Order: sequence, then structure tokens, then C-alpha cells
Amino acid sequence: MKRNTVAFLNMKGGVCKTSLCKEIALYLSEVYQKKILVIDIDPQSNCTQSFFERYKIFSGELITDTSNIQSIQKIFSPSIGRLEKPSLDEIILQLSDNLHIVPGELETIFMERETASGVAEQKLRNFIEDNQLQESYDYILIDCPPTYSFYTITALLATDLYLVPVTPDAYSLLGVNLLQEVIIHLKDNYKSSFREKPLDNLGIIFTKITKRPRTGIKNNMRQIKEAYADQNMPFFENSYLKADKIATAKLSTFILDRKDEALKENMKKICEEFISKVGEYNE
Repeated sequence: MKRNTVAFLNMKGGVCKTSLCKEIALYLSEVYQKKILVIDIDPQSNCTQSFFERYKIFSGELITDTSNIQSIQKIFSPSIGRLEKPSLDEIILQLSDNLHIVPGELETIFMERETASGVAEQKLRNFIEDNQLQESYDYILIDCPPTYSFYTITALLATDLYLVPVTPDAYSLLGVNLLQEVIIHLKDNYKSSFREKPLDNLGIIFTKITKRPRTGIKNNMRQIKEAYADQNMPFFENSYLKADKIATAKLSTFILDRKDEALKENMKKICEEFISKVGEYNE
């Protein structure tokens, strides 16, 4: 079976986790013509909202009822009294021929109160395996919340690899160390699951890096790499560039929609490296 499911994860917020996930998804689907499935398991659902706005899923209409909208919640909470599993069409939304999404839940009340059992934590993994989605898609990208919660456990049980976006600031080591503790704790508690489906670190990628980073930022990046030198921590050679205009832009605006060739070239290099790194686990 292909190892092509990648979770975007960090225990620290504000590191461009969702931004990187959605940009890679769109670039791979449009430029490389790869078949991509995005799974939004972050309760904030920012990834979902970005794609919904770009593809004009609701065209500005007011959403009053989500029962007929494809949603990740339907994987975990089938309709009461319904014995059969929901169909793929009820869960996966086709944004384009190559880009599909399992939308995050858009209501404020999400899944956690209904999913306290260990069985529920396996449902996303079962959904992927039962429907042979790893064979149907070139890559499955999972956008995770920056917390250790039901959602994080569920995503990591379902994934093959995890990618760690990191901003090289004073608190970056704390976020990575906490994530490492989470992974160790999870592998210890779910030994049989990870024997059947190994979980590996695809690499740390530095984010919010200016085209000409200051000396202090360069030093932070170097010190972070040195801190994990004895752990053989993988790092991406390319960093995710910072663009101030993107921070204030509409959710529907992606790098591919802009005229900034430097950002497009940066995304090209990141995607090339992403493809190469995932490919190493499938040789």
C-alpha cells in the first residue's frame, strides 16, 4: 500500500500549518495534475473555508443548515437510526477534477463530545482504508489542530507521515519538543496500530521566512537544526516564504492566484521537495 497520507502538524499555533497545507494541495492538483484529497480535521475549519470561498461553494449565501453539506462529522456521527455507512459523496466534496476535500465541520458544536471512545479514534483510518483512498489519490493531506486532542490522535492514527511547519522564533523548540512527546506517547499507547501502519516524520519546514532573512532568524534556524542533530531530525531544504500581503488577503486568494513569481517559484520548489520526500517512503 502506498504511504501517501501526510498530516500537517505542530503543537504551536501561528506557524502557517493550514496555509502550507492548502497551498501545497492546490499547487499539486493544478500544476502537477496530481489527484489530491484534503481532510480538514481542525475544528477551526480555516482550510475548508479557504477552499469554499475560492471555489464559490455557497456563492455568498447564508448557511443555516449543514445537514446536506459534505462533512468530516459524517465519518464519526452517522444519522441517528441509520445502519448503513454514509456514501463517499456525502463526505467528500469535489472542488475540481483533481482536488477533493473532506470539509471540516462548519458548526460550532463539533465531534468531540460524541466521540469519547477509542473506537471513534480509529474511524478516520478505517474510512481511508475501507474506501481504498490511498490508491484513489496521489496524496492525502490532513490539516490538524495545534493541540493534543481527539482530532490529533485520530489524524495520526490515519496518517503515514507528518510534516512540521516551524517559525524560527524563541518558542519554536518548545512546540517541536512537545510534538515529539506527543508522538512518543501516542506510539506507546497504540503499539499495535503503529506496528501495522508506521508513522514517520517527513520533516520540519521553516515558515514565515523573508526573502532576505535577518541574521537573528538565520541563527535561530541553525540552532534548531543543531538541537536535533543527534536525533537525525529531517529538515526541508526549502523554507516557506513570508508574504505580508497574504496575511491580510481574502481566504479565497492562493499563491497561484497572485502575480508574485517569487512566491510561485518558492511553492514549486517546496512541492518538488515534498514529492521527493514522500517518494523515498514508497521506493
